[in-house]
Amino acid sequence: MSSLANELDELRLLWPRPGAKAFVEAKPFHGAWVASRGDERIYRMIKGFRETGDLLVAESKAEPQRAQNLIYPALFAYRQALELRLKNILIEFGPMAGERPDFRSHDLPTLWSACRRVIERFDSNLSPQDLETLAVVQMQIAEFDSVDPGSDAFRFAHDTRGKVIKLELPEIDLDNLRLVTGSVFEFLECVVCHLNYLQDLATG
Repeated sequence: MSSLANELDELRLLWPRPGAKAFVEAKPFHGAWVASRGDERIYRMIKGFRETGDLLVAESKAEPQRAQNLIYPALFAYRQALELRLKNILIEFGPMAGERPDFRSHDLPTLWSACRRVIERFDSNLSPQDLETLAVVQMQIAEFDSVDPGSDAFRFAHDTRGKVIKLELPEIDLDNLRLVTGSVFEFLECVVCHLNYLQDLATG
């Protein structure tokens, strides 16, 4: 049976039922546990959104005809993970460098600039190679923001005035997207580990 036939078959089985609720508490170890603490929740959100992007890209490769549908949630998931990672760096380490995230903003370059100031405040002896890597990451974050500056382009087809949101590229290489964004995520993970080490030295 084709994928489309499977989808249609599943649709025939689903219909709104009186009294049915979408959000029902599950028994322990029988559902998805929701973190109550903010620090754990944002950690799992970062991991979850990135993993969602990776899974959607993998599904797009396995079923190429679905890529034109999955590209939007994949791109949003990657951007959301990136924004949350930058904000969480500022939540964890910003206070020691006089920085804090603007929770109302989705501006990735502004968030990155604040994160870079935190990095340079913690480690003032960055090597030329470190500075080169920071410049590359800055360029890649700026590129992501230029494609989707307000975190709206892959969630909505229209802006708040009802105008169609223009997308610059007619077709996007999802494999390349996964690799480039993955390199940024891995770099930021290393930044967190290094800042934790420097913070322990400073406070220990």
